[in-house]
Parts: sequence; C-alpha cells; structure tokens
Amino acid sequence: MTMTTPDYALLPAHQLLAHLANGTVSSRELLELFLSRTDRWNVHLNSVVDQDVEAARRRADAADHARARGERWGALHGLPMTIKDTYAVAGMPCTAGAPQYKDNRPLEHARAVQQLVDAGAIVFGKTNVPFMASDIQSYNAVHGRTNNPWDTERTPGGSSGGAAAALAAGLTPLELGSDIGGSVRIPAHFCGVYGHKTSHGVLSLRGHIPGAPGTLCEPDLAVAGPMARSAEDLALMLDVLVRTPPHLQPGWHFKWPAAKQMGLKDFRVLMWMDDPYCPVDAPTQDAFCQLQKTLADAGVTVVRAGPLGVSLAQIVPLYFHRLGGVVGSSHTAVQRWLMRLFAPVLRYGWRWLGAPPYAHRFLSGCAQSHADWLVQAERVLALRAQFLKTFDAYDVVLMPIAMTTAFVHDHSSPISRRKVVVDGRARAYSDMFSWIAPATLFGLPATSAPMDFMPGHMPMGIQIVGGPHQDKTTIQFAAMLAALTGGFRAPLLN
Repeated sequence: MTMTTPDYALLPAHQLLAHLANGTVSSRELLELFLSRTDRWNVHLNSVVDQDVEAARRRADAADHARARGERWGALHGLPMTIKDTYAVAGMPCTAGAPQYKDNRPLEHARAVQQLVDAGAIVFGKTNVPFMASDIQSYNAVHGRTNNPWDTERTPGGSSGGAAAALAAGLTPLELGSDIGGSVRIPAHFCGVYGHKTSHGVLSLRGHIPGAPGTLCEPDLAVAGPMARSAEDLALMLDVLVRTPPHLQPGWHFKWPAAKQMGLKDFRVLMWMDDPYCPVDAPTQDAFCQLQKTLADAGVTVVRAGPLGVSLAQIVPLYFHRLGGVVGSSHTAVQRWLMRLFAPVLRYGWRWLGAPPYAHRFLSGCAQSHADWLVQAERVLALRAQFLKTFDAYDVVLMPIAMTTAFVHDHSSPISRRKVVVDGRARAYSDMFSWIAPATLFGLPATSAPMDFMPGHMPMGIQIVGGPHQDKTTIQFAAMLAALTGGFRAPLLN
C-alpha cells in the first residue's frame, strides 16, 4: 500500500495501529502523510495552527527503531496525532486563542497529553479553538478562523472545532478535546466525526486553559474527552487516558465499567427527540424519526418520550447558573459586582434586550457567593437523582446535540445578540447549548456519533447519554449504531 493513497489517512486509528504493528507502514511514513495532507488542505481549513515537525520526526524515527528492537511503548506506539490548543504540549505554544498567551510555551505536558505520550503517541501539531475556548465557533485574534471541511463558509463548531475539522479532513487520526459547553459534542456533530464527553471527575484537566497556566484545581462541569473517526478509537483512547487524578492519589483507583450489551438488541433505548423549551429543526426531527424506525426494525427496544419528571426548562437555567460560576472565577471582583447589578435587568428585561430568558442565570452565576453555589448544587443533585431513574428502565438516552447543523460563520459582537436561524425563525445563539446541558450538568457520559446528512449535505450527529461512569456503554452503542448508519464518511475536499 502506497503512502500517497488518500484513504489511508482516513482510516480509523485502531486500523492504523494494526498497520504499524505488522510493518505495513512505519511511523515516519505515517507522520509524513499527515504532514503532507496538512500542507495541502490546511490552507483552506486553518484547523492545525502550530506544528513541531522536527521533534515529531525524531520521535517517529525513535518509535520505528524501538519497534524493530521488539519494544512496545504502549497502545498508541508510533501513532501521530494533534492536540487541541488548550492543552499544554512541551515545546509548543499553548494559546487557547488568547493574545495574552501567544508567547506561552509550557515546559511540560498537560497531564492528559502526558498519558497519550506515555502510550506512544507522537504529537505533531495543535488545533484551533475560540478565544479561551469560550464559543461554539473556532476563531480568535491569534490564529484566525477555522472552516468546516464540508463547507468552508460554515463553522466546524467549538471549542474543539479545529480538532473536529482536522479529523474529518484526514489531517490527524486522533484528537484530545475538552467539553463544558458541548465543546467536543457540537464540533463532532458539525463535522461528522465521533466525540465523547467523559463522566465528570475521572480524567484530569491539569495543564488545560482555562484556568490560567499553572492552575492546580480540577474545574466544575468541564471534562477532557477523546475525538476520533470511529467509536472503537474513542474506547481505545479512553483506556489510555484513565489514570488516578492528582487530587485523588494515592489510594484511589478507577476502572471504566465494561458495557454489558453484546449487540444492539440488548440495548433498551429512550429517544428524547424534542422538547418545547428548545425545539429542533424539521430535518433533525425527521432524521430522528427515521432512526427510531431503523432501530425498531433491527429489533431494538426503543421508546420515544422525555425522561419522567425532567425537562429542559428545569435543566437549562440551572446549567447556565452553574456555568456562570465556572466562568466567573476568572473575572475580577469588580466585573462580578457589575454582573450582579445587571442580572436583575436581564431577568425582567430580556425580551427588550433581545436576550434569552435564562441569560440572567448566567450573570447571577458569575457573581454568586459560595452559599448560593451550595443552594444551587442541592437543586442540581435533586434533579439529577430524578433523571437517573431513567436508567432503571433504559441503558441509553438518545438526544439531539443541537437544534440544527453547522451554520454560516457569524463573528458579530456581542455574542449575546447573535441569532441562529432554525426553520426560518431566528433563535437565540445560546439555545445551541440547551441539548448538551443535561449530560454536562449531571456529570454523565455522552457520545456524539455521526447519524445522517441534512439538506445541503451537512452531517449531523446524535448524542448518546448513559448513566454515571457508563462511558463504555455509550461508546459501545455508538460502535454498533455505525452498522446501521454507516459511521464516519469523509468530505470531498477540493
């Protein structure tokens, strides 16, 4: 097999690793293929924003020599990959799209990156993000705009937008993303790749921006998560990444529970397809109805309904309040004071100001006291307990990821005034966070898997949510679902 074959670069990582192991291809050859494709296509996508080519070549050669001696570094031995530019990679810039960090060059890897390197991965590049990973579009003043490989006039999503675009275009076989506002799931949905939001608190985000470089605490809501072109690759990377977080050492060990289901027919599936608080567009609804029929025809037990006693109207305001608490920690005392003053204005004047009805919850969350946080945390736990009853009857909940597919770039300011057109009606930009809120607020695993193509030939994904720490179960369902949906399909680059 020649290394000029474009399809080779689009193989899933586990197949590439098999080729590396049996000598079909060398690590150096594979690296050169991805570098060549990046040189060719990145000018149109701007997904890879920094590279350390010579260091990657040295490590690829070392990986080949080690393999020739019979050594195996780990599960990712000799596999080239890129990393989202919010994670520290020693010797490379880590900007998080923020001008104040344009000269930030970490001396050591982020903890999750170190685990990938320890398993044998070769990091050759960084992928683009929005400013401080704080948008669902990937553009910033440091590196510019990243485009969707299916349509360069549309966004690839954010904040892991550069990662998703690079995966879809075959510039990298694996990526390390992070997710607090759908930052893994939305880009995977927009670009037609796989992404996994892990259960909260298992994987360390030490060495990730935000917070500021050198931050030691693990953040509320946010998680690290793998991104790939197959569900099998998500599982592979998940096993590499799991390790006792620093704050739980020593004396604590975690192992992902294995999926119990051997086939699709073993799954009990709830399809939460729509909610009046955030209706999805007609093509998405049609695609979900077709998927329901396809699953039923395949012998899957599938029920279309919302979770008993829980709705987006309850979840979304709590999510934005909790998110505000995370974001507010990076603001000054004066900024938080101003947010506290303006929150009541938004609460009663959101229609006049053109804001969504939950906007004041975000501002009040930014300015909340610790006592307020504890009160809200109790409300979240009570609602979470109600939601978890769903998993007494079902193994996974299938949900939309967003109310529509990838939209045309919109970098207008302020973000709070942006709109997204859904079925001909302008909707609040922040409504795009509504369907990712349940899994984030409740700390649950959620896998994004390609499902269908919408009018305009844009990909769409489905969100597979599981019970606490059932990450392997949601990924297993995604892997089996690919037999019905076709899984990843590459865009035609031109």
